[in-house]
Amino acid sequence: MKTALYRLVISLFVAGTGSLLMAGCDAFSSDENDEKGIVTLTGQVLNLETNNPVESAFIRILPFDLLFEVDSEGRYELAVEIDSTMDLQIMASKDGFSDASVTVLALAGRVIAVPILRLKQQAGEESESGTASNILLLKQSAAIIGVRESGSKEVATIEFQLADSVGRPVILDKSAFVRFSFGVQPGGGEFLAPTEASTDNNGVVIVNLSSGTKAGIVQIIAETSVDGRTIRSLPVAVTIHGGLPDQGHFTIGPARFNFPGLLSFGLINPINIIVGDKFSNPVRIGTSVYFSSTHGVIEGSTVTNESGGGTVDLISANPLPSDGIALITARTADDAQTEVSGSTPVVFSGVPYITLSPAIALLNQTYTLTVVDQNGNPLAEGTSIIVIVEGRAVKGVGSIDIRLADTAFLGGVSYEHVLRGPGITEFTFRAVEDIPPLSTVVPAIEAITIKVAGPNGNLEIVLGPGGVPARSSDGVDLEVRPDGSLTARTSLNQL
Repeated sequence: MKTALYRLVISLFVAGTGSLLMAGCDAFSSDENDEKGIVTLTGQVLNLETNNPVESAFIRILPFDLLFEVDSEGRYELAVEIDSTMDLQIMASKDGFSDASVTVLALAGRVIAVPILRLKQQAGEESESGTASNILLLKQSAAIIGVRESGSKEVATIEFQLADSVGRPVILDKSAFVRFSFGVQPGGGEFLAPTEASTDNNGVVIVNLSSGTKAGIVQIIAETSVDGRTIRSLPVAVTIHGGLPDQGHFTIGPARFNFPGLLSFGLINPINIIVGDKFSNPVRIGTSVYFSSTHGVIEGSTVTNESGGGTVDLISANPLPSDGIALITARTADDAQTEVSGSTPVVFSGVPYITLSPAIALLNQTYTLTVVDQNGNPLAEGTSIIVIVEGRAVKGVGSIDIRLADTAFLGGVSYEHVLRGPGITEFTFRAVEDIPPLSTVVPAIEAITIKVAGPNGNLEIVLGPGGVPARSSDGVDLEVRPDGSLTARTSLNQL
């Protein structure tokens, strides 16, 4: 609880004759001004029996009869201007309590710690109660604390109250010892202090939870024994969050390693981070992580959530990578103010680009097919590659129905580390006979159709039999080469 301290300045000018002189009077000599100045009084008002602060008590300063109210913790701080060394009487009072006072010698320029003023509750005002019947949660200072040495608040104070069968707080005469224990706990060395304590005149008892080295949920249970019965509170939950980032527990990765960022500006690819501390727990909530990218535009920062995670958006925009590979870097700092960082590559992929050999439809022929973008990178996840062999008593076998997974990088983050090859960018299939048993049908091939469809766009080519030239869908640039192969790609002016 924060303590608000109030200051009150009283200007008092007392002449040798006892009459009050106005400020600014020239009657004082320089010697008489030597003892003038401000004296600061600090102190606290407590309950004599329970040692709890007496909230809203009044402080009276004599002989000037000045009145001042203490704060919620029974504390006060006053600055009084005097013209000479003198005795001040400090009196504390509150309805339902007997007064208490103390006299201090006031010296200009000094800070005087006034002895604690303890007020005794008057007999006629004492509360009544039965013995304890319930343990209730009165309040807790925090629902979330940080692990040890995290830089966050590491201690939570929990106040329980014992009440009798009709809900009255248990008074001092009916007080009981309350024991504190854990329910669920992460097991990182967290502890409770004290482990047991007696209730005060309001039935209140206080325990402090200090965090350990592991994040997780802590349950605090209070229990006592009254007349042979055990009374137990419901578990009070406090969450312990993690510490500062650790390089060995820093992870960065995109939602998609490959997105069609060369096709259009403004496409979004989320970049995710997971940040742990040196104990393998998620870092504390609100840890800042900063981002940069070699290409495109990326949101500058994010803050971690309760799982240590965070997300920013990578946006397709200038500058675009000439080889299709962008490198994204995330940075934060550890408990030694040392940079913690990680990088991830992302493919900005473009239009479908295929190479096929041979470029005619032939029966019992093996075909090689390459499917990439204009930079030789794989197409984005979800791209489908379908081969249809048409004719009489024929079919296609091999790589005739493919759906691409996300692109992977092997051993690095550069263009040469992009995983390519069979099943990713290279495929084979055959057009073969499919004659039913006992059938006399003569197989004949009429066409082979290859369809590529997905986030990077659509492309379709059809191979005819014999000398029939290959053809393509609209918006496709098709070229048949002298070696009998063909290349086809979506025309760039179609984007």
